[in-house]
Amino acid sequence: MRLFIPLVPLCLLAVACDSPPDPRRTDFKVDRGGVKAEYSPKTGRLQRLEVDTNKNGKIDSWTTMDGTRIDLVELDRDENGKIDRWEHYLEGKLSKVGTSSRGDGVQDEWAYPGAKGFVERVETDTDRDGKVDKWENYDPPQKPGGAAVLRSVSMDPDGSGQPTRRLLYRADGSFERTEIINNSPRQPDL
Repeated sequence: MRLFIPLVPLCLLAVACDSPPDPRRTDFKVDRGGVKAEYSPKTGRLQRLEVDTNKNGKIDSWTTMDGTRIDLVELDRDENGKIDRWEHYLEGKLSKVGTSSRGDGVQDEWAYPGAKGFVERVETDTDRDGKVDKWENYDPPQKPGGAAVLRSVSMDPDGSGQPTRRLLYRADGSFERTEIINNSPRQPDL
């Protein structure tokens, strides 16, 4: 009787190994020419799409996903083999768009959308040292379908990590004035 009990799990294991694999848990890729899809071997969920967006035979868009939720879209718009645009998503919503200002595949500028979809802020690492040193702020477009209006540009020319100069612009886009920003901590009164 004791021999029979261990044999039942072994028989079940043998039957399970002979079963056809669950397609949702199989690592597979689908290639339809201009669209390639890759699924997770662990979850069966879509994890990557590669697309030839202009149908010229060369993949120029890569999307990282978790099922139907988009996490990142990378684009090579000039098809030089280097990514020049990165669309970052959080919880399915576009959170920022990164670009390579020199077209060399290095992400050095990020645009952040406002609540209504227009560009609200742009941050740039002009010297590519890994720290943002230029900040642009925009107001919503004045007319439907218009462009966002540049209101200020703040700069960190000394690499302190904080802006020390600010250029201000009027609502019509014309230059208004320059400000020096004092970011030093307040000294205690003696």
